[in-house]
Order: sequence, then C-alpha cells, then structure tokens
Amino acid sequence: MAKGDPRAIRRLHVAADGVLVSLGWVGAWWLRHALDGALGTPINPFDAYGRALPLIVLPWLSCCWLFGIYRTARMRTAADEIRALFGGVALGLLVVSSISFFFREFEFGRFVVLASAGINLGLQGASRFAFHRIEQRLRRSGEHDVSVLIVGTGVTAIRLLQKLQDHPEIGYRVAGFLDDRDDPDAKDVAGRPVLGRIDDARAVAIEHGVQEIFVAAPALSHARMLSLVLECEDLGLTFRVVTNLFEVLTAGTRIDLVDDLPLVRLGRETVHPLYAPLQRAVDLCGAVVGLLLAAPLMLWCAARIRATSPGRAIFAHERVGRNGRVFTLYKFRTMRCDAEPSAVAPRAVSDPRVTEYGKWLRATSIDELPQLFNVLRGEMSLVGPRPEMPFIVDGYDEWQRRRLLVKPGITGLWQILGRKDLPMHENLQYDFYYIRNRSLVLDVSILLRTIGAVLSRRGAF
Repeated sequence: MAKGDPRAIRRLHVAADGVLVSLGWVGAWWLRHALDGALGTPINPFDAYGRALPLIVLPWLSCCWLFGIYRTARMRTAADEIRALFGGVALGLLVVSSISFFFREFEFGRFVVLASAGINLGLQGASRFAFHRIEQRLRRSGEHDVSVLIVGTGVTAIRLLQKLQDHPEIGYRVAGFLDDRDDPDAKDVAGRPVLGRIDDARAVAIEHGVQEIFVAAPALSHARMLSLVLECEDLGLTFRVVTNLFEVLTAGTRIDLVDDLPLVRLGRETVHPLYAPLQRAVDLCGAVVGLLLAAPLMLWCAARIRATSPGRAIFAHERVGRNGRVFTLYKFRTMRCDAEPSAVAPRAVSDPRVTEYGKWLRATSIDELPQLFNVLRGEMSLVGPRPEMPFIVDGYDEWQRRRLLVKPGITGLWQILGRKDLPMHENLQYDFYYIRNRSLVLDVSILLRTIGAVLSRRGAF
C-alpha cells in the first residue's frame, strides 16, 4: 500500500464508506427489529428499507463528499476530521429525513433513521481514521511528495525546513529557497539550494515542478506578497505564510499547523457555486421591494433637492464595476452644482460643498437609494466593495485590482465598521476580507448591521 496511488485510495475510501453506510442502515433495522418486544410495536417489513438503499447511500456519500471527508489534506488536524465527519453525518441525516417525508410509501421508522446516523458516525469515523493512517504512510514513503519552495533564508525559513523534515507524514519535499540577498556565498541554506531571487518565483516554480510556496520572510511587505500570489495564480500554486498575523487577507482564512508553526493559507478564494445565482436573486428581490417601499420617500427627496438648491436631483457619475467595466452610478445630489465631481468625498459635516439639505441626506444615507436602480440593472449588488472612480482605479497596483473581481455594492464591511471615517481607497482591507469570505450569511449580516448603522447615523455625514 505504501506505493499506492492516492486517487485509488480515495476511491477505495468512498467504496468502503458505501458498504459501511449500507451496513449501518441494515443494522439499524435489525436493531429495531430486535427491540420489537421491548418497545411493544413491531417494525414494518425490511422490503421497503432494502428498496430504498440506493436512495440512502448515494445522497449520504454525497453529503460526506460535500464536507470534504474524502479530500486529501496534508495538514488536516484531528479536530478538522471530526468537524467534517459530524457535518457530513448531520447533513446525511437531514437528507434521509427529507426522503422519508417526501416518499411516504417507504414508511421509515424514526428509530431506524436516527440509529443509522449514530451507527454510521461510528463506522465512518473508524473508516476515516484507517484511511488517514494509510495516507500518512503513503506520504512517509516519499513516493507522493509535493515539491515546495521556501521564500526567505532567515531563522523563520530554516525553522520551517526543520519542521517539514521532522514530519515526513505531511509529504512535503523542499526544492530550495528564494531570497533577495546579494551575498554570493549564499548558494546553500541548511542543505537546500538557493534557486533564485523572490521575483524569480514563477520561473523557478515551473522549472522545478513546484506545487506550493511557503513565505517565511517576515520583512516581506504585504503589497509584494500579494503581487507574488497574483503573478503565480494561473499556475494553481498554493501559498502559505508563516505568521500569526496578516491584516489584509487572513481574517477568516484557514490556518494550518506544522507541529507548533502556524501557516496561513493564501491563494485563489473558493465560493460556493450556488452563491452567485442566489446572490442575484436576493439582489433582485431586495431592489424591487426597496424601490416599491421607498418610492414615496424618493419622490419627496427629489422635490426637496430641486426646491432647496439649483440643479438636478440625481447625481450621475462614472464608476468602475466588476472586471473593470465602467458604469453610471446614481445618487441623490447632496453637493452644490459647481463642486468638482472627481474630488475626494466630503469627510466632515462642515464641508462647504455640501448643501443644507444634502447634509441630512448624507447623514441618513438616503442619498444612496437611487443605486437600487444600479442593482436592478446588474451593475451593482446590495452588498460588496464600494465602486471607485476611474482615475483612482487607474492608479491601483495589480494586487489592489483584486477588488474588481466582484460586483460593487451599496453597502459593505467598511460602511458598517468605519463607514466614512476613511476614504474608500484606504479601506481595502475590508474589501479583501469580504472577497475571500463572501457568502449569503455574511451578506445578510452586513445588510442587517447596515440598518443599525444608518438608524444610529454612526460615522455618516
């Protein structure tokens, strides 16, 4: 087994779990049958349970796959394994309960459904433990090591190398180091070669078949680290940062451990495949309902703007949206008509550019309501990074353009955490957190907190 194919091991694991789930289902029926006398009522015949076996096993295995039980993870902890197992079993129980509800002809007993979940938890736990040990033994053999680069040659980098060598069951083979030092004698570090400078990472990774890059250079700036990630992104590399703090990207990011050394995993963010269509559905519903409810207020605001200051009621301005597409953003006008459209937004209530009525609109955030039309047109979302002006985006570094991967939103993290205390382009850390952790739960949370922020007028002017 030491020289086996990891993919074959995973297929064997799935097949074994299929057998175990079947045994758990049948075992739960026999247990209930054995308790007929004690419980006073007989269980219905086995025929229905036997015919339903494919409807039980296949969805159950799919639930386990969804929670990553069959995914190879070199640094997965016991806690990770237990959490994935409980998640898969819980979802499997929910699916089986749904089947028994919608297919009444099976007439599953509640005892059988619940007992099968308990039995499967024990059987699949033993199965996962056994296959985890097999995977570790495969990696110890060195047959399936992953080639990695270490960025840096200092104490942190050497400590990382020692940890990886002390734990061969993780299965990492260090191809060498990258460092910017000009020392001509620095060709070898702790028995591993220095393969080039940090800017050579892409070429070195291709030449040596590298699959992961470990950043163990504490002095490396955030901007350069992000540029390095983006430069190598199309190669499918995984980046891990040896650190306990990385303000821009790590909040909510997975942290692995090699012995006692924390590694923050960076790279391409993963979003549930159903998130985009569900988000669009929520946007459409929210925009339609919002416009219907706010229509009288918006008409009144437009009339008041025209009555209290010369000029149009709606301010239209070019902004940059998803994938760099320029669109026209709509707001209620809150500033004088002679104000420069591309100037920095007002940051104080005393700003002379803001009209008297505009002060109230900005304080209540009602000036943002016309952007519901942008949401209807698909140019914006209810939640997302705020759209920036083109001249600011033109000055972005490559890593800063990352915020253009998603639709801009009417509200977002920086509005509820700091709102207008800082300009939008100085709140990129909030945008990166949102991009890497976006989900419907996070969106709903931001929308609810936005309501509280608006009602309290916290940070708005």
